[in-house]
This record gives sequence, C-alpha cells and structure tokens, in this order.
Amino acid sequence: MQSDRALLDQIRTTPWVVALLARFDFDVARAASGPVEPVHLAGGEFLEMIAGDASGGAFMLTGSGGRRPVVYVGSEGEGGLIAMSMRDALALVVGLPSLHDATAKPFGDDGSQLRDWLVQADHDLRADWPQLDMERGRLREALDLPPADELLAALHAAAADEHYRPISDAGERYRSMLE
Repeated sequence: MQSDRALLDQIRTTPWVVALLARFDFDVARAASGPVEPVHLAGGEFLEMIAGDASGGAFMLTGSGGRRPVVYVGSEGEGGLIAMSMRDALALVVGLPSLHDATAKPFGDDGSQLRDWLVQADHDLRADWPQLDMERGRLREALDLPPADELLAALHAAAADEHYRPISDAGERYRSMLE
C-alpha cells in the first residue's frame, strides 16, 4: 500500500480525480489558501493543509512517516482527528454523505441509528446526484479506498481524541465535531 505522500501525489497528478474529489467536498486546490485561521496542536506537531471544503474547512496532515493522521479544522470552530491515514480519511469523505452528517449523531452501541441517519442523508444526496454511487466506485477503485461503513466507529473514536483538537493562535481550543 502506498504512503500518504504517494497517494496525495497520485491525486494531484490525476485531473479527473482532483475534479471528482472536489465534488465530494475535498478540494485540493483550496490547500494553497491555507486554513481560515492559523491553528496548531497542543503537542506542537506540524500541520500541512492538503485540501479544503466548501464551508471553509481544512483537511490537514500531521505527524510524519508513511501513514499520517488527518485533522479536520472547521470554519465554525469545530475540528479534530478524523482518521489515522489519508486513505481512511478519503474513504470517509467519498463514502459518506459528509463528515458533518457522520458526526452529527452518536455511534451508539452498534452504530445502527447513525447508519440509518446516513442512509437517509445519502438518499437525499442521490436526488440531486444520480451518479453518486458510480462516482464513489470510480474513486474507491482508483485510490484503493476501504468501505466507509467499516470506519464509522474509528471516526467517532478519533474525533473524541483531545490530543488532535486544533487550537487557534489566540489559544482557543476548537469544539469537538461530535457535539
């Protein structure tokens, strides 16, 4: 399996992937602008913006090595860890209606309530985007992404990890995405 850096390079050099990921609200062109405000982590780990979303949020890699954790920094003061690798973060972005939908309800004992909520949100999304499933399949195959459903529990555990909660330069800790 390729490193997160190699995966990012593959994305950046494949125009149709760049365009389709932007449709899934993971726009690599927005990385050039940086996050809405400068942020850091309590431990001082380096943050590298790799993409943005339409609401002004930022997807940022942290750490070093082949697999790097991905932190989401929302424009409304919410944020945190979403996955322990870029591949898993992309699987969530592509496979779910949105990260916001996936963190809007608790995972619960078996995740069934959350899954029901996501099925309804997907149904609503398909009304405006009939090719959704086909385009998800294209990206999953091209980027070798795992199924998002298998990552829901990990997303909720990651989002609760206070170590990865962004902090503004003014010293204000971002809210959990789970609230």
